[in-house]
Amino acid sequence: MSNIDNPFFFYSENFPKTLKKIKATLVFSTYQAGKLIFISSLNGKTIIKYAKGFKRPMGIAADTKMKLAVASRTSINVFASSKALALSYPKKKKRYDQLFIPQVKYHTGYLDTHEIEFGKENELYFINTMFSCISKVSAEKHFEFYWKPNFITDLLPEDRCHLNGMAMKNGKPAYVTMFDSTNTSFGWKKTPKETGLLMEVDTGKILLDQLAMPHSPVYFDDKIYFLLSGTGEIKCYDLKSKQVTLISKIDSFLRGLIVHDDFLIVGTSKLREKTTTFKGLPFSSEDSYCGIYILNRATGKPMGGISYTDKIREVFSLKLLFDVQVPGILIEHDEYHDKSIMADPNLNFWIKQKKK
Repeated sequence: MSNIDNPFFFYSENFPKTLKKIKATLVFSTYQAGKLIFISSLNGKTIIKYAKGFKRPMGIAADTKMKLAVASRTSINVFASSKALALSYPKKKKRYDQLFIPQVKYHTGYLDTHEIEFGKENELYFINTMFSCISKVSAEKHFEFYWKPNFITDLLPEDRCHLNGMAMKNGKPAYVTMFDSTNTSFGWKKTPKETGLLMEVDTGKILLDQLAMPHSPVYFDDKIYFLLSGTGEIKCYDLKSKQVTLISKIDSFLRGLIVHDDFLIVGTSKLREKTTTFKGLPFSSEDSYCGIYILNRATGKPMGGISYTDKIREVFSLKLLFDVQVPGILIEHDEYHDKSIMADPNLNFWIKQKKK
């Protein structure tokens, strides 16, 4: 591992090489630290980091049109990107190659929003964990109901099964993960750790059960890749053969997964010390660690990684932003956040403030 003038942040040589090779920036959220963090590499040798503060950031969505959405404590924030505004950014021109500008803020209230994803028709779906359902954003109400597990009888703010993960297929939610099939208020907290489910959305069919705190399902090539946070395992379910394959095991609480070409990118978190939720897991806070790791998709062998040893102790969501090398993002109350104007690709301006 190498460091970048920071004794609490380390990375392997292959990590910047991989980002350079696929021409992408990695963005991840850590609600424990209240940050959205971008990691990129210009030369394939060193890492560039850029962080922005959010209130309890969790799910991240990104689409091919360079839109970005971030779920925070009581809202879902949508950003559009502009290369022209990035290159002419008044604070420092040509500092960024893409600049994410705030466009829409959906006030959801506290729904304990977990994963979020853009849909085929430009919808924005999210896991509404507090109401045990999948929802869509709405301009008329705090959320629009989309789907719930068939064992959930009421839409109440009771986090009955800890619905947490959502895999998309053909632009719609197709598979979900949850901690249990309980139908009582916070019932999942009273049960053993190996009661989790992988479920098909269209049919409500349980594909796998007795899972140890499953998270982060991803559909890829007729398979569902997912994480078992309670055991530190990365697994794959083949939809054709119905077989489950263990890809790798890491002694940490796993959360956040990307499947791309022949590799996986996995987020790892340290265990929280002062909570009963993680009692009885096969690894401790001392054994676990916080970082992001690249693994060979077929063999599970490590291909690179980064590791945090200071204030960042948890990772939640991961996304790749392709054809982005040095991104910036503006949020409310940032200087210049209200000075940008985007009308179409050829109409991008920074409004100059008149001197009094």
